[in-house]
Order: sequence, then structure tokens, then C-alpha cells
Amino acid sequence: MIEGGKEMDQGVILYIGGFELPDKNAAAHRVLSNAKILRKIGKKVVFIGVDKSLSWDSDILSTKNTVQGFEIYAIPYPQKKEQWIKYLTEIREYIKVIKKFENIEMIILYNFQAIAMKKFLSYCKKKDIKCCADITEWRSARRERLVYRILKDSDTWYRMKVLHKKLDGLIVISKYLEAYYSSSKNIVYVPTMTDASESKWKGKYEKSNSVLKLVYAGNPGRKDRVDMLIEALKDVNRKYQLDIIGITLEQYLEYYPNHSEMVKKNSNIVFHGRIQHIETLEYIKKANYSCFFREDDRVSKSGFPTKFAEAITCGTPVLTNKTSNLSDYIKNDENGIFIEPLDVSNIASVIDSVPYELKVNNDIFDIRKYEKSFSAFFRRCGVGINENCTN
Repeated sequence: MIEGGKEMDQGVILYIGGFELPDKNAAAHRVLSNAKILRKIGKKVVFIGVDKSLSWDSDILSTKNTVQGFEIYAIPYPQKKEQWIKYLTEIREYIKVIKKFENIEMIILYNFQAIAMKKFLSYCKKKDIKCCADITEWRSARRERLVYRILKDSDTWYRMKVLHKKLDGLIVISKYLEAYYSSSKNIVYVPTMTDASESKWKGKYEKSNSVLKLVYAGNPGRKDRVDMLIEALKDVNRKYQLDIIGITLEQYLEYYPNHSEMVKKNSNIVFHGRIQHIETLEYIKKANYSCFFREDDRVSKSGFPTKFAEAITCGTPVLTNKTSNLSDYIKNDENGIFIEPLDVSNIASVIDSVPYELKVNNDIFDIRKYEKSFSAFFRRCGVGINENCTN
């Protein structure tokens, strides 16, 4: 119903951030899973994300669309310097959407830029709207250009150490962040989740027992040490196949040009480039193991790998090292195997010796496991929920 030009909705939660709906980045999967719980406890969730296909002069209200029953809007992704300045500092476009709704109870800012977050905090206080954050990372710009590094690190410092502590509540993706913000008045730990009832997670495959099938799926940059996995494979004696999804061979060699001869001669390593998410899941389901390795630094401790939750939901164990709080989920020969210490020879040794199958508890990240903790979080925020949903 529309009254006075505004939509009269009960319990509107506005979710804002750099996610590319419906499934173009890990952030999109994160917020959609969270929103399904919010919907179940009686809230209407409206998204404002980003869209790289939009021209810069696009009107945000003209971008209205729906994804899985959720109303979504988008702002253009900045490309030029002046566009970046506006993106990092202005909230006027978002307010156009806010004014469409009569009953916005909460705004959740996903890994949001500091100056704009401060403006939202002031706006929400004036309008008596709860302002919360969904925090899934602690970014580092140490390998970037000097000017960018200074700006990015300043933004991150102010947001992580000052602004978040002033918000009404924090949704954090890792135990590391939960401990860091333990003095905050309202915090809830919510790892990467999946909706196990969706058809894309169904249709498990029998695992190969003759060729060890390994998969890496993601955009590694220098964060995921795919290079160590590839170097290790040259010393593996058993039959294997490694499918790398998310980057092309050419993109990989931009980072590791010295691996050119190694990968071009190895027909057991196949680069697939970027493919549809649902196709990626089929490769993960068929694999004996999903593999990813990361440096054990603050960046990795603060996050929680989407590729881990997705592999487990697909019924595929992982080969990885101890980062984030993965040790809460990998133990007693279930869900995966840790490679410690992380080095090329250890990776090769483990791959040579792992069984073709390992027990996987594939529903541990299902959204239904987190309904009660989410509900308690909203109660502490002073936001009413549908109590029938959590009994």
C-alpha cells in the first residue's frame, strides 16, 4: 500500500553495501543468506548494492528490481576519481530509497566506507533508526600504490577502531572479530551461511576413487596461495586433476609469470576462468577436496572463507591451513584436513596420502542454525520480531 508517496511496510530492514546481486560476488551470497533469516523473523529486507553495468548518471529509483523475493536497488560502481570521492562520502542517493518507506527500523551497512558510515550514523540518530554493521573483513592495502594505501588504511582504521563501536549492533563473520568487539553492547557471530534447501545444493555425486579430483574456486589475487598448490603438485605421485575456477591461465600468469612452463606442461591442471555460480558448485560437488591456502595474518583471521561453507554444503571436504576459526569446524577427521605448517612439501605429502572420501557434516552452515542467535540480536537492538518464527 502507498500512502502519501511512501510505501507502508512493517519492519523494514535496509541492507546497504558493495554487494553485486544476485550472485556476482561473495558479499551477495552473504547478505542474501542473512536476509532470508530476517524475512523469516518477520522483516521486509530491501537491498541497495552496486552494479558495474550502470552508467554513472543512473537514478537509483529506476534500478528497482527483485531477487528471490527481495526488493533491490543499486548505485553505479565508481570508475573515475571524482566518482570515487562521491561514492566514499555521499549518502544522498541512498536517502532517496529510504524516503520510499514509512517504517524503516534498521539500516545494516555491509563493510561500509567510513565517511559515509558516519553520515548514516548521524542520520539514523535523527530519524530514530537503528544503525548496525555487517563486518566480514579487515582489509589491508599493503601491496597497493602509496596514495591509495594511505587513504584505504585510514578509512579502515577509522571504521574498524572508532565508528563500529558507536553503532547499535554488529554482525561479525569470525570469532576474531567477535573477540575484538567483545566490549560492544550488541554483537552476534554469524559465519558464512547457505540455504541448504535451495536446489543448487542438491544432487551430490559419488567421489572418484581412481583420480583425486581437486578444485579451487575463487578470485585468488595474492590472498589465496594457489601458487603453493600448483608448485606442490609437481611432487605428487598419485593421479590427480586440479580444476581452477574464477581466473584464466593468463590472469594467473600475471601474478606468477615464472610458473608459465610449469602449468602449460601440466595437462592435469585446468583453468576454467569465470563461470556461473551454479556451474562452479557442480565442480565442487564432483571434487574429492576443495583446496585453498592463506597466510595466517589479520586479514585471514578476521574473515571467514565463503569457499569453505560452500564446499561443506556441497558435501566436499577441504584441504586448507588454520586461519579464521576453521578449527571450530574441522576436527576428528570430519569436514577437512589441515596442512600445518603450510609449505609446498607438506601440501604435496598430504595430497599423496589423503583418502578419496572424508566425512562431511553438510548442514552446519544452513541458515536455520542461526535463526535464534539472529533473533536475540534484534531483541537486544530493541527491534521487534515475530516470536512464532523462533519457537
